[in-house]
Amino acid sequence: MNLFRAIAVFLASLAAFAAMVGCSGRDAPEESEVLVSLTDLVIVPRYRAAAAETGALNAALRDLCAAPSEAGVEAASQAWRDARREWSRSEAGAFGPAMDRRSFGLVDWSPVEPERIENTLAGGSPVTAETVRDRMSSAQRGLGAIEYFLFGEAELTPDRCAYLVALGQVVDDETNGILSDWTSDRDGSPPYGDFFTGRSSSSLFASQAVAEVIRTQVFLARALADMRLATALGLREDESPDPSAIPGGMGWNSLDDLRNQVLGMRDIYVGSGSEEALGVSDLIVPLSEDADERMRSEFDAVLSALDAVEGPLRQAVTERPDQVRDVYEKLQALRRTLNTEVVSLLGVSVGFSDTDGDSVR
Repeated sequence: MNLFRAIAVFLASLAAFAAMVGCSGRDAPEESEVLVSLTDLVIVPRYRAAAAETGALNAALRDLCAAPSEAGVEAASQAWRDARREWSRSEAGAFGPAMDRRSFGLVDWSPVEPERIENTLAGGSPVTAETVRDRMSSAQRGLGAIEYFLFGEAELTPDRCAYLVALGQVVDDETNGILSDWTSDRDGSPPYGDFFTGRSSSSLFASQAVAEVIRTQVFLARALADMRLATALGLREDESPDPSAIPGGMGWNSLDDLRNQVLGMRDIYVGSGSEEALGVSDLIVPLSEDADERMRSEFDAVLSALDAVEGPLRQAVTERPDQVRDVYEKLQALRRTLNTEVVSLLGVSVGFSDTDGDSVR
């Protein structure tokens, strides 16, 4: 009888081990396989989509300024929202070229400063793409500055149109620049995608590349939860609510932005893009199925909480704070699992305390 029990225990253990090392019938992948899949099926396609939408925005702004009309404003406004959607979803992959190029200062800095924009216009000098890129501060350019022009009440005069068209050109150029750095040779160096995945003779170690991916998710989750929502809600000790911590202007797009940023993080985790895509999840499952299930359910919880928020996010902070507080709490739960279990399982060093940002009222 003891022999049969021992055999049963052995078979059960063998089944558990097989489940641990497999994922949906698939052997546990190497880190390099996950990196190649994330690059080819998630990150590069996301930047390609962002570049397509910023190109459409650039064209819509030129059309609007060639023949200003209400229909042109509506078309440009929708193109702006489409560009924001893809850019926001790409932020989870904002390492490598996006950081090296300091792209956020050209594409999506917050907050913009309307007074500085108006002072530039009052100066009377022509505004060109070169002026925007080389001589202006981040607070005077990017998608936020385009929002100021499109959704403001001022008439689109020729000088304002020149500025607006220049903004669209710089945003489009920079987004395409990121995509090119990922996919094309860079001044004699291999594409960043090859350097990142180990496909070039000079490459990151796979463990370094995985750490870069994870750190980016940790920092983004912390920024969204602590620097934006907690600050907006006044959850910090000795701080009052500050709705201005929610980025954006009269386009009222911040709720969609936040949702797309979370979707981008989920893309990186589950390997969204195609059925064959691998993600961070494929590295976690062999180490802890519980941690993987927790991450997946927490992504779902955050997205459900976002769906329950009524109206623009900045208004909801003051008018329906319980809804925003629920988003914050669900996002914090996701951040903790990411910043403790995932980081620990993959042996990643993040650079700040695991409990950083947890002290709220």
